[in-house]
Amino acid sequence: MFWKKSFKTREGFGQFVSGAGICVNLLLSGVKLFIGLMSGAISIIADALNNLSDVATSAIMLAGFRISAKPPDEEHPFGHGRAEYLAGLFVAAGMILVGGKLFVSSVEKIINPEDIEAGLITMFALSLSVAAKFFLGLFYRYAAKKINSEALSAAALDSFTDCLATSVVIVSIYLWIYFDMNIDGGAGVFVSAFILRGGFQSLKEILNPLLGDKPNQELIDGIKKIVMDAPEVLGVHDLIVHSYGARRFFVSMHVEMPATLELLTAHEIIDRLERKLQSTFKISATLHVDPVVQDDEAFDEHRALAEKILAEIDTRLTLHDFRVVPYKTGRKLIFDVAVPWNFLMTDRELKKKFQRRLIELHSDDRAIIHLDHQYC
Repeated sequence: MFWKKSFKTREGFGQFVSGAGICVNLLLSGVKLFIGLMSGAISIIADALNNLSDVATSAIMLAGFRISAKPPDEEHPFGHGRAEYLAGLFVAAGMILVGGKLFVSSVEKIINPEDIEAGLITMFALSLSVAAKFFLGLFYRYAAKKINSEALSAAALDSFTDCLATSVVIVSIYLWIYFDMNIDGGAGVFVSAFILRGGFQSLKEILNPLLGDKPNQELIDGIKKIVMDAPEVLGVHDLIVHSYGARRFFVSMHVEMPATLELLTAHEIIDRLERKLQSTFKISATLHVDPVVQDDEAFDEHRALAEKILAEIDTRLTLHDFRVVPYKTGRKLIFDVAVPWNFLMTDRELKKKFQRRLIELHSDDRAIIHLDHQYC
């Protein structure tokens, strides 16, 4: 059966969830639209239109999961995984559009209020709608966590916002029936505010992976642990993770190893680590070897000097790829410096300050520094 087959892949499961959302929202929008037109309540009609927009966004999510499931091709060698993010973007945009239209209609109702023809049956039907959207939201949230989907997370937030929106409508009808208070327009404004808030929140969450946010810390720690567990590895740096979808990552990293290792041996170790990373995290990994000189007194002395100067500037600064070559009557220190986030100095200021301090301590020495700004 289709639904059983859907659960076998991440994208298939996402399509199944999106299809369920289409069915539920289509049913709810039809019921609410009928009630709204019969009663003349703008808040109910707006709620129905909100559910109708959810049908469209669920359809877009369905299309997004289908496109993201397509394999890489000549024009898209990294696959189509980011189509899912675009689907989530449409979900957020739809929420904002509906919230804006509802706000305008509600303000008009405040200016020109109309009687509401609704009773207990209407309230009961809307209460069932709240329950349906609540369980749909729980289903979306479960699915979002299961397959790590930003689009489904946005849909879950949208569903919970709809629950609150419909609850406000029920309260407004109750006040009209029992206290002859017409707050239909005001309730619509209140509902629109929550819809807009949810839309902008979802938009922010979706834009992060599209713009390139920091990778999951658990993934970063896991990659570093596997590499550092190799006995020949002395350190790692310059880890970069590129995301082309929720589960499509390309990773590169520099791995420090003893300079005395034979080239073939180092190559075999790197190959083994790349295969282990790929099998463990389902990522494409490329590792680069950085040779580290050991047991050389002059080398160690110059490295310790460079580390001391960096610590004087800022204790968060660390160096790697350190080399020492002859320079006139002294030495030239060549190395990279990992610059932390929120570092106040410019690259030029940092280099000049290091150079001045080095000359104070060793007048014949000079430094060539490459600054690395962190990506993970």
